[in-house]
Amino acid sequence: MGLFLKLIPQLQNPSTSTWVGIALAAVLYTFSILCGFLLFQGTRRAFTLSMANQILQVLSFGISGVAYNYVAGLKLGIGVEFWESWLFKFRLSLSSFNFSVGAENSLSFVTVNLLALVCIYLLERTREDSKNR
Repeated sequence: MGLFLKLIPQLQNPSTSTWVGIALAAVLYTFSILCGFLLFQGTRRAFTLSMANQILQVLSFGISGVAYNYVAGLKLGIGVEFWESWLFKFRLSLSSFNFSVGAENSLSFVTVNLLALVCIYLLERTREDSKNR
């Protein structure tokens, strides 16, 4: 969040769509922080919200000028870029956000965040264990 807030003053004449993207990123990152705090309380609602947060991070894609990528924390991804031939990629990255519509020179890709899938599995398992106690 600190890096995110530090970059805002460096924007020169941002458009309305840029501000919408910034607001969306701020909401998602704030949601992620809230989920982390709620998990310490161990409520059923915390598991549900954290699960939703992880689901939002599972898939990243770019198709026909529309792109979406949201990672709050660490991404361990496997994906495919669609060129003349398919290019398989392995990605390791820290927090990132990209949402664009109608972008020119856009790449076509699909990436699955394996770490988010592991987190979903662990959240579900922990929730089931807490029900059985």
